[in-house]
Amino acid sequence: MTSPVDAGLPFQLADYYKLKTISQPAVSPDGRKVAFVLEGFLKKDDDRYQNLWVVDTDGSAPPHRLTRGRTRDSSPQWSPDGRYLAFLSARPDELEITETQNEDRENHRGPQAKKTGEEEPKPQIWILDLQAGGEPRQLTCREEGVEEFSWSPDSQKIVFAARDPTPEQKEYLKALRKDKGPYVIHRVQHKYDGRGYLDDVRTHLFVADVGTRAVHQITSGPCDERHPRFSPRGTWIVFVSNRTGDADNNRRQDLWLVRPDGRDARRLTFGDVQANWPRFSPDEKWVAFTVNMVPENVYTLQSLAVIETSLAEKIDDLATFVGKGWSTIGGIVPDSHGGDPIANARVYPVPLRRTPLRLLTADLDRPVESEPLWLDENTIMVSVGDRGQTRLALANVDGAAFITFPYDRMCTVDQFDAQGGMAVVALNRPETGRELYALPVNDLLAVALASSPVDPKAVRLTKVNESLLAGRTPARYERITFANHDGDTIEALVALPPGFDPAKGPAPLLVTIHGGPMSYDTPSFRFDRQYFAGQGYLVLMVNYRGSTSYGEAFCRVIQSDWGPREHDDVMSGVDYLVERGWADPQRLFVTGFSQGGIMTNWAVGHTNRFRAAVTEHGMWDYAAAFGTDDSHLWWQDDLGVPWQNPEGYHRISPAAAVSNIHTPLLITAGEHDWRCPLDQAELLYMALKKRGVPTELVIYQDEHHAITKPRRAIDRLERICRWLEKYGGQPFRDDSAREIPDDAGTSEPQAI
Repeated sequence: MTSPVDAGLPFQLADYYKLKTISQPAVSPDGRKVAFVLEGFLKKDDDRYQNLWVVDTDGSAPPHRLTRGRTRDSSPQWSPDGRYLAFLSARPDELEITETQNEDRENHRGPQAKKTGEEEPKPQIWILDLQAGGEPRQLTCREEGVEEFSWSPDSQKIVFAARDPTPEQKEYLKALRKDKGPYVIHRVQHKYDGRGYLDDVRTHLFVADVGTRAVHQITSGPCDERHPRFSPRGTWIVFVSNRTGDADNNRRQDLWLVRPDGRDARRLTFGDVQANWPRFSPDEKWVAFTVNMVPENVYTLQSLAVIETSLAEKIDDLATFVGKGWSTIGGIVPDSHGGDPIANARVYPVPLRRTPLRLLTADLDRPVESEPLWLDENTIMVSVGDRGQTRLALANVDGAAFITFPYDRMCTVDQFDAQGGMAVVALNRPETGRELYALPVNDLLAVALASSPVDPKAVRLTKVNESLLAGRTPARYERITFANHDGDTIEALVALPPGFDPAKGPAPLLVTIHGGPMSYDTPSFRFDRQYFAGQGYLVLMVNYRGSTSYGEAFCRVIQSDWGPREHDDVMSGVDYLVERGWADPQRLFVTGFSQGGIMTNWAVGHTNRFRAAVTEHGMWDYAAAFGTDDSHLWWQDDLGVPWQNPEGYHRISPAAAVSNIHTPLLITAGEHDWRCPLDQAELLYMALKKRGVPTELVIYQDEHHAITKPRRAIDRLERICRWLEKYGGQPFRDDSAREIPDDAGTSEPQAI
């Protein structure tokens, strides 16, 4: 059972452990059921768990748990015949695998790879037989684990992507994991946040027989192959690969086809785009995919495209087809820049031909946020960002695209799936969080064609946080619009403290700046925003210029010039709330994470209106970040390389305004953050200390860019509130001393 919740209170720190999150809905082929992942917390272990659940799409019965315990189960996929549910799980090998491991390795079949003595198991493919019942059966035993997979149409085989180290690479990895060997770096992209220092091990494709566990490799060579998908007739497998031979220096991901036996390969796109998430049409005539038409420009909105499979070009030997199809590969920045260091550093591959694709969502001028999903031979469903909200869109291969759901502006689509004529949407609302809803696909089609569309009726399938939310008073969200100083209309969300009444006087304002910058704040449940509002703060979330979902021009305007426009939009939102009488001009505060941390650093250097600020996992000096973070291609495209453009790097760095900072600043960082490295926080901290500005540096041990441990997530909220209180913020209502009951998060996950 769930412990009683004090009725009417705002959210408490202890509530964090009680939260459950739904993700990865997967609808069965007949549309009658949906499997999903439910994530919760293990308080005693300071960790998370992920279990699989299933529920009928007609809402006639409560959800049923399929897996349980202290596991991380993810990526559920139904077999096309509907009998099996495959998923990834990093759980100990089953007994049969352990006993036959050596034999299988000697015979070069099945789970052929022996473990290297690591303590933690790697994600493998497991299969539940939903007709016969029983525990899941392990299909793979790859020593480096499995990254992703796809069923064959006959439900007899699975194609998967997995790292495939050579014998020499195995010895290197073994030495690293035993802390006996040094890191030996060869790659340009030598590190990545959350993954650490990168090695040279390639990811290849394999096909496993579901019945026998026999495995055969279908790709090889010096490149990675990912995102495999069987064609509906089983004749091809489509996948994504950068085969320029210099993948660390460009984003030219192409689509390729290979036979399930690996003996025939074709090229589907031709080196001029960044392609991702390919999906065959039911008749195999088309492949739909997401595409960036300007691969090296991260401000270009991702679109939906299709290409005819008949246009694929035959490849003689896929393993050796590397660096072919481009007149220039690029990668090396010339020493002499001739007066334009940015143009000089844009050394990209030059393709020999253009891909004959068909763009389907260009007229929407909205970013595609999901992989495509075919509803029939002509219609594709995707999610798109639309004015600070994620919505479903339908596109026809002839080029017509419509946004169809939801029309309610105070919710957002997080994820979705559709099969058998039924769509299931993970819909997120500020007051209730993310829940599953089901509605017929025909209803979505009808809405798209309606002259006066309204949201179709959807059946709610889950209520995972009902008992917690019933005893809390959540913050209510409002959308606001205002003009910035350039005359542009800017949109924002405001979380209102429970019981807020502007007639009784203004409230202290906490500006929370979103990351990205190519992202956007949506009307969705965020525990930290709800907690801040529960402490009595008016919480402002501005979708500043650079945010996606407002069109490509709105996003691209900040390219190569971070800072002034975003800051103007944020401060215009502050002015609007002050003028409206909602925000107390004497009690203004600001915080932000990642890009939000960067903009917090910029804000305190360009205004003294905030009484205190908190910058989380941000950046300070962009030149110092080059090579120490994992985003060198981004910097190179925006600013060139720092030794050729030191003035440009300094001009838009928050560090350029260091002498103007007087605002008390709390700085947080992850010890192993390689997106916004720790040394950026240290540089900022030391500069403020030397100038006598009140500051404090908090380093979260073993954390990367995101905070993953529940106790640290709670510690973060408490520290922010105490810092703001110290400089005139709300008196911190300390509930951390209250004992958090064990059933808030236990070693045995609770039911929903």
